[in-house]
Amino acid sequence: MTNQNTSDQRQFSNQFLWFQIAISVLVALTIWLCDGPPAESSIAHSSLTATYDVADPIGLVTTSQGDDTTAFREEDAGFSAHHRVPDHSQGNGQDGLRLRLNVTAITEALLEDPSENSHIRSEPGRHVDSGANFGIFELPMIATPRLESVREIRQVTVYYDDRGWVVAYLPADAPSAGIWRYDPTEQGINDPPTNDLTQNLLVLAINEVLKVAKEDVDKIVYATHDTVGYYHWQYPDLNSFALFSPQSNGGTSDPVRFVVPPTIENIDASAAVLITSVLSDEQPTATAELMVDDSAVVSARPPDRLAAAGFTLERTSDASRLYEVTIAVNDGAIAAG
Repeated sequence: MTNQNTSDQRQFSNQFLWFQIAISVLVALTIWLCDGPPAESSIAHSSLTATYDVADPIGLVTTSQGDDTTAFREEDAGFSAHHRVPDHSQGNGQDGLRLRLNVTAITEALLEDPSENSHIRSEPGRHVDSGANFGIFELPMIATPRLESVREIRQVTVYYDDRGWVVAYLPADAPSAGIWRYDPTEQGINDPPTNDLTQNLLVLAINEVLKVAKEDVDKIVYATHDTVGYYHWQYPDLNSFALFSPQSNGGTSDPVRFVVPPTIENIDASAAVLITSVLSDEQPTATAELMVDDSAVVSARPPDRLAAAGFTLERTSDASRLYEVTIAVNDGAIAAG
Protein backbone atom coordinates (compact mmCIF):
# COMPACT_ATOMS: atom_id res chain seq x y z
CA MET A 1 0.00 0.00 0.00
CA THR A 2 1.59 3.22 -1.07
CA ASN A 3 1.28 6.88 -0.18
CA GLN A 4 1.84 9.07 -3.19
CA ASN A 5 2.91 12.65 -3.88
CA THR A 6 0.28 15.40 -3.73
CA SER A 7 -0.85 16.61 -7.13
CA ASP A 8 1.05 19.88 -6.96
CA GLN A 9 4.28 18.14 -5.96
CA ARG A 10 4.78 20.42 -2.95
CA GLN A 11 6.48 17.59 -1.12
CA PHE A 12 7.33 13.98 -1.55
CA SER A 13 5.10 11.37 0.05
CA ASN A 14 5.73 11.01 3.78
CA GLN A 15 3.87 7.85 4.67
CA PHE A 16 3.30 4.38 3.27
CA LEU A 17 0.06 2.83 4.50
CA TRP A 18 -0.63 -0.75 3.55
CA PHE A 19 -3.58 -2.96 4.53
CA GLN A 20 -3.74 -6.70 3.97
CA ILE A 21 -7.48 -6.52 3.57
CA ALA A 22 -9.04 -6.48 0.14
CA ILE A 23 -8.64 -8.42 -3.09
CA SER A 24 -6.21 -6.53 -5.30
CA VAL A 25 -3.24 -7.13 -7.57
CA LEU A 26 -0.38 -5.12 -8.99
CA VAL A 27 -2.75 -2.96 -11.03
CA ALA A 28 -2.68 -0.37 -8.24
CA LEU A 29 1.03 0.18 -8.50
CA THR A 30 0.96 -0.07 -12.28
CA ILE A 31 -1.59 2.75 -12.40
CA TRP A 32 0.50 4.80 -9.98
CA LEU A 33 3.67 4.44 -12.01
CA CYS A 34 1.97 5.08 -15.37
CA ASP A 35 -0.59 7.75 -14.60
CA GLY A 36 0.58 9.41 -11.42
CA PRO A 37 -1.38 9.85 -8.20
CA PRO A 38 -5.13 10.48 -8.11
CA ALA A 39 -6.41 13.98 -7.55
CA GLU A 40 -6.16 15.16 -3.97
CA SER A 41 -9.42 15.00 -1.95
CA SER A 42 -11.12 12.75 -4.51
CA ILE A 43 -12.30 9.18 -3.94
CA ALA A 44 -11.30 6.68 -6.63
CA HIS A 45 -14.02 4.21 -7.62
CA SER A 46 -13.01 0.61 -6.98
CA SER A 47 -13.94 -0.46 -10.50
CA LEU A 48 -11.44 1.97 -11.98
CA THR A 49 -8.40 1.58 -9.79
CA ALA A 50 -7.20 -0.20 -6.66
CA THR A 51 -5.74 3.03 -5.25
CA TYR A 52 -7.95 4.94 -2.83
CA ASP A 53 -7.62 8.51 -1.65
CA VAL A 54 -7.27 9.73 1.92
CA ALA A 55 -8.37 13.29 2.74
CA ASP A 56 -8.99 15.47 5.78
CA PRO A 57 -12.74 15.78 6.59
CA ILE A 58 -13.09 19.47 5.78
CA GLY A 59 -15.49 21.22 8.14
CA LEU A 60 -15.24 18.76 11.02
CA VAL A 61 -14.30 20.83 14.08
CA THR A 62 -11.81 19.07 16.37
CA THR A 63 -10.67 19.76 19.91
CA SER A 64 -7.41 21.28 18.70
CA GLN A 65 -9.33 23.96 16.78
CA GLY A 66 -10.85 25.82 19.72
CA ASP A 67 -12.85 25.39 22.88
CA ASP A 68 -15.66 23.25 21.44
CA THR A 69 -15.79 20.54 24.11
CA THR A 70 -18.41 18.58 22.18
CA ALA A 71 -16.19 18.10 19.13
CA PHE A 72 -14.48 15.07 17.67
CA ARG A 73 -11.32 14.09 19.59
CA GLU A 74 -8.63 13.49 17.00
CA GLU A 75 -5.96 12.51 19.54
CA ASP A 76 -7.81 9.22 20.15
CA ALA A 77 -8.27 8.28 16.50
CA GLY A 78 -6.18 6.32 14.03
CA PHE A 79 -7.35 5.23 10.60
CA SER A 80 -10.92 6.39 10.01
CA ALA A 81 -13.83 6.77 7.61
CA HIS A 82 -16.03 9.87 7.67
CA HIS A 83 -19.48 10.64 6.28
CA ARG A 84 -21.73 13.66 6.46
CA VAL A 85 -25.48 13.55 5.86
CA PRO A 86 -25.99 15.56 2.65
CA ASP A 87 -28.13 18.68 2.26
CA HIS A 88 -31.84 18.27 1.57
CA SER A 89 -34.94 20.41 1.42
CA GLN A 90 -36.86 20.16 4.67
CA GLY A 91 -40.18 20.50 2.85
CA ASN A 92 -40.84 23.97 4.27
CA GLY A 93 -39.73 26.02 1.32
CA GLN A 94 -36.15 26.42 2.53
CA ASP A 95 -33.89 24.49 0.20
CA GLY A 96 -30.41 23.39 1.18
CA LEU A 97 -31.00 22.87 4.89
CA ARG A 98 -28.93 20.08 6.39
CA LEU A 99 -30.75 17.18 8.00
CA ARG A 100 -29.84 17.07 11.67
CA LEU A 101 -29.12 13.73 13.30
CA ASN A 102 -31.25 12.92 16.34
CA VAL A 103 -28.37 12.46 18.78
CA THR A 104 -30.59 11.36 21.67
CA ALA A 105 -32.29 8.63 19.64
CA ILE A 106 -28.97 7.34 18.29
CA THR A 107 -27.42 7.23 21.75
CA GLU A 108 -30.35 5.27 23.16
CA ALA A 109 -30.33 2.81 20.24
CA LEU A 110 -26.61 2.07 20.48
CA LEU A 111 -27.09 1.12 24.14
CA GLU A 112 -29.54 -1.59 23.14
CA ASP A 113 -28.81 -5.18 22.11
CA PRO A 114 -28.56 -5.65 18.34
CA SER A 115 -31.06 -7.95 16.68
CA GLU A 116 -30.49 -11.67 17.22
CA ASN A 117 -29.66 -12.27 13.57
CA SER A 118 -27.25 -9.35 13.28
CA HIS A 119 -23.99 -10.16 11.50
CA ILE A 120 -22.66 -6.65 12.08
CA ARG A 121 -22.56 -5.99 15.83
CA SER A 122 -22.35 -8.57 18.59
CA GLU A 123 -23.68 -6.68 21.64
CA PRO A 124 -24.63 -3.20 22.91
CA GLY A 125 -22.20 -0.37 22.34
CA ARG A 126 -20.08 1.03 25.16
CA HIS A 127 -20.82 4.65 25.98
CA VAL A 128 -17.64 6.76 25.91
CA ASP A 129 -18.96 10.32 26.00
CA SER A 130 -21.97 12.33 24.90
CA GLY A 131 -23.61 15.72 25.15
CA ALA A 132 -26.64 17.57 23.88
CA ASN A 133 -25.32 17.60 20.33
CA PHE A 134 -22.84 14.70 20.01
CA GLY A 135 -22.12 11.12 21.03
CA ILE A 136 -19.11 8.77 21.12
CA PHE A 137 -19.50 4.99 21.37
CA GLU A 138 -17.33 1.91 21.03
CA LEU A 139 -19.11 -0.70 18.91
CA PRO A 140 -18.13 -4.42 19.05
CA MET A 141 -18.09 -5.20 15.31
CA ILE A 142 -18.07 -8.76 13.99
CA ALA A 143 -14.99 -9.15 11.77
CA THR A 144 -15.77 -12.76 10.74
CA PRO A 145 -19.54 -13.07 10.13
CA ARG A 146 -21.02 -16.49 9.37
CA LEU A 147 -17.63 -18.18 9.72
CA GLU A 148 -18.16 -21.49 11.49
CA SER A 149 -16.52 -21.73 14.94
CA VAL A 150 -14.92 -18.27 14.56
CA ARG A 151 -16.51 -15.04 15.82
CA GLU A 152 -13.74 -12.49 16.06
CA ILE A 153 -14.73 -9.05 17.38
CA ARG A 154 -13.08 -5.70 16.80
CA GLN A 155 -13.89 -2.49 18.67
CA VAL A 156 -14.65 0.43 16.35
CA THR A 157 -15.37 3.88 17.81
CA VAL A 158 -18.06 6.07 16.27
CA TYR A 159 -18.50 9.81 16.70
CA TYR A 160 -21.73 11.52 15.59
CA ASP A 161 -23.20 14.98 16.04
CA ASP A 162 -26.29 16.99 15.16
CA ARG A 163 -24.52 18.70 12.27
CA GLY A 164 -24.69 15.41 10.36
CA TRP A 165 -21.13 14.15 10.88
CA VAL A 166 -20.50 10.45 11.50
CA VAL A 167 -16.89 9.27 11.89
CA ALA A 168 -15.81 5.69 12.58
CA TYR A 169 -12.24 4.98 13.60
CA LEU A 170 -9.75 2.56 15.08
CA PRO A 171 -7.71 3.59 18.15
CA ALA A 172 -4.69 5.77 17.46
CA ASP A 173 -2.21 2.95 18.07
CA ALA A 174 -4.14 0.20 16.23
CA PRO A 175 -2.90 -1.26 12.93
CA SER A 176 -4.97 0.04 10.05
CA ALA A 177 -5.46 -3.51 8.75
CA GLY A 178 -7.84 -3.94 11.69
CA ILE A 179 -10.70 -2.64 9.51
CA TRP A 180 -10.61 -5.90 7.51
CA ARG A 181 -13.79 -7.98 7.52
CA TYR A 182 -13.83 -11.50 6.09
CA ASP A 183 -17.23 -12.87 5.09
CA PRO A 184 -17.26 -16.39 3.59
CA THR A 185 -20.87 -16.19 2.40
CA GLU A 186 -21.41 -17.30 -1.18
CA GLN A 187 -21.85 -14.20 -3.32
CA GLY A 188 -24.07 -13.70 -6.34
CA ILE A 189 -22.71 -12.64 -9.69
CA ASN A 190 -23.38 -8.94 -9.02
CA ASP A 191 -22.21 -8.98 -5.40
CA PRO A 192 -18.75 -7.95 -4.19
CA PRO A 193 -16.21 -10.69 -3.48
CA THR A 194 -16.07 -12.14 0.03
CA ASN A 195 -12.76 -10.45 0.79
CA ASP A 196 -13.60 -6.91 -0.28
CA LEU A 197 -12.96 -3.46 1.19
CA THR A 198 -16.46 -2.21 0.42
CA GLN A 199 -17.81 -3.98 3.53
CA ASN A 200 -15.03 -2.91 5.90
CA LEU A 201 -15.79 -2.38 9.59
CA LEU A 202 -15.57 1.42 9.40
CA VAL A 203 -18.31 1.70 6.77
CA LEU A 204 -20.49 -0.78 8.65
CA ALA A 205 -20.04 1.13 11.92
CA ILE A 206 -21.11 4.39 10.24
CA ASN A 207 -24.23 2.63 8.98
CA GLU A 208 -25.06 1.41 12.49
CA VAL A 209 -25.52 5.09 13.32
CA LEU A 210 -27.32 5.96 10.09
CA LYS A 211 -29.70 3.02 10.50
CA VAL A 212 -31.18 4.73 13.57
CA ALA A 213 -31.13 8.14 11.89
CA LYS A 214 -32.94 6.74 8.85
CA GLU A 215 -35.79 5.54 11.05
CA ASP A 216 -36.25 9.17 12.09
CA VAL A 217 -35.68 10.77 8.66
CA ASP A 218 -36.26 8.48 5.69
CA LYS A 219 -34.33 10.79 3.32
CA ILE A 220 -31.06 9.71 4.94
CA VAL A 221 -29.19 7.14 2.82
CA TYR A 222 -26.61 4.60 3.93
CA ALA A 223 -22.89 5.17 3.44
CA THR A 224 -20.80 3.06 1.06
CA HIS A 225 -17.10 2.64 0.40
CA ASP A 226 -17.44 5.01 -2.57
CA THR A 227 -19.25 7.76 -0.62
CA VAL A 228 -17.18 7.90 2.60
CA GLY A 229 -13.85 9.65 2.94
CA TYR A 230 -10.84 8.01 4.60
CA TYR A 231 -8.29 9.73 6.83
CA HIS A 232 -5.53 8.77 9.27
CA TRP A 233 -5.48 11.18 12.19
CA GLN A 234 -1.95 10.28 13.23
CA TYR A 235 -0.50 10.68 9.72
CA PRO A 236 -1.92 13.88 8.21
CA ASP A 237 0.42 13.73 5.19
CA LEU A 238 -0.96 10.37 4.10
CA ASN A 239 -3.10 10.82 0.98
CA SER A 240 -3.70 7.39 -0.59
CA PHE A 241 -3.56 3.67 -0.02
CA ALA A 242 -3.65 0.43 -2.03
CA LEU A 243 -4.79 -3.09 -1.16
CA PHE A 244 -3.38 -6.61 -1.41
CA SER A 245 -4.79 -9.92 -0.20
CA PRO A 246 -3.25 -13.37 -0.65
CA GLN A 247 -5.10 -16.55 0.36
CA SER A 248 -3.81 -20.07 1.02
CA ASN A 249 -5.61 -23.42 0.92
CA GLY A 250 -2.67 -25.08 2.66
CA GLY A 251 1.07 -24.50 2.53
CA THR A 252 2.37 -21.24 1.06
CA SER A 253 0.22 -19.13 -1.23
CA ASP A 254 1.24 -17.71 -4.58
CA PRO A 255 2.98 -14.36 -4.00
CA VAL A 256 1.58 -10.89 -4.51
CA ARG A 257 4.44 -8.71 -5.75
CA PHE A 258 4.75 -4.94 -5.63
CA VAL A 259 7.27 -2.13 -6.05
CA VAL A 260 7.58 0.86 -3.73
CA PRO A 261 8.22 3.94 -5.95
CA PRO A 262 11.50 5.69 -5.06
CA THR A 263 9.79 9.01 -4.23
CA ILE A 264 8.21 7.46 -1.13
CA GLU A 265 10.64 8.09 1.68
CA ASN A 266 8.93 6.92 4.88
CA ILE A 267 6.85 3.80 5.25
CA ASP A 268 4.06 2.75 7.60
CA ALA A 269 2.65 -0.74 7.09
CA SER A 270 0.20 -3.14 8.70
CA ALA A 271 -1.21 -6.57 7.96
CA ALA A 272 -3.95 -8.91 9.12
CA VAL A 273 -4.25 -12.69 8.82
CA LEU A 274 -7.13 -15.06 9.59
CA ILE A 275 -7.28 -18.85 9.87
CA THR A 276 -10.60 -19.44 8.11
CA SER A 277 -10.79 -23.21 8.76
CA VAL A 278 -8.82 -26.11 10.22
CA LEU A 279 -8.92 -29.81 9.44
CA SER A 280 -10.54 -30.62 12.79
CA ASP A 281 -10.91 -29.37 16.33
CA GLU A 282 -8.08 -31.72 17.18
CA GLN A 283 -5.62 -29.50 15.32
CA PRO A 284 -4.94 -26.81 17.94
CA THR A 285 -1.48 -26.06 16.56
CA ALA A 286 -2.70 -24.61 13.26
CA THR A 287 -0.72 -21.45 12.49
CA ALA A 288 -1.05 -18.90 9.71
CA GLU A 289 1.63 -16.33 8.97
CA LEU A 290 1.58 -13.43 6.59
CA MET A 291 5.05 -13.14 5.11
CA VAL A 292 6.84 -10.26 3.45
CA ASP A 293 9.97 -11.48 1.65
CA ASP A 294 9.95 -14.69 3.74
CA SER A 295 9.74 -12.81 7.05
CA ALA A 296 6.57 -13.24 9.13
CA VAL A 297 5.02 -9.86 9.98
CA VAL A 298 1.87 -11.18 11.68
CA SER A 299 0.79 -14.64 12.92
CA ALA A 300 -2.52 -16.17 14.03
CA ARG A 301 -3.20 -19.42 15.89
CA PRO A 302 -6.15 -20.85 17.84
CA PRO A 303 -7.98 -19.92 19.93
CA ASP A 304 -7.54 -16.43 18.43
CA ARG A 305 -7.60 -17.06 14.73
CA LEU A 306 -7.48 -13.41 13.65
CA ALA A 307 -4.50 -11.14 14.21
CA ALA A 308 -3.34 -7.75 12.96
CA ALA A 309 -0.04 -5.96 13.48
CA GLY A 310 2.03 -3.08 12.22
CA PHE A 311 5.50 -3.71 10.85
CA THR A 312 8.47 -2.02 9.22
CA LEU A 313 9.10 -2.57 5.53
CA GLU A 314 12.83 -2.53 4.87
CA ARG A 315 13.92 -0.12 2.16
CA THR A 316 16.87 -0.67 -0.15
CA SER A 317 18.66 1.48 -2.70
CA ASP A 318 17.21 -0.69 -5.49
CA ALA A 319 14.25 1.35 -6.75
CA SER A 320 12.99 -1.55 -8.90
CA ARG A 321 13.01 -4.14 -6.13
CA LEU A 322 9.98 -6.43 -6.03
CA TYR A 323 8.58 -7.19 -2.59
CA GLU A 324 6.63 -10.43 -2.15
CA VAL A 325 3.63 -11.05 0.10
CA THR A 326 2.53 -14.61 0.85
CA ILE A 327 0.53 -16.54 3.43
CA ALA A 328 1.97 -19.70 4.96
CA VAL A 329 -0.41 -22.05 6.82
CA ASN A 330 -0.23 -25.60 8.15
CA ASP A 331 -1.43 -28.31 5.79
CA GLY A 332 -5.10 -28.98 6.45
CA ALA A 333 -5.84 -25.36 7.34
CA ILE A 334 -6.99 -22.45 5.16
CA ALA A 335 -6.06 -18.81 5.72
CA ALA A 336 -6.57 -15.37 4.22
CA GLY A 337 -4.87 -12.05 4.84
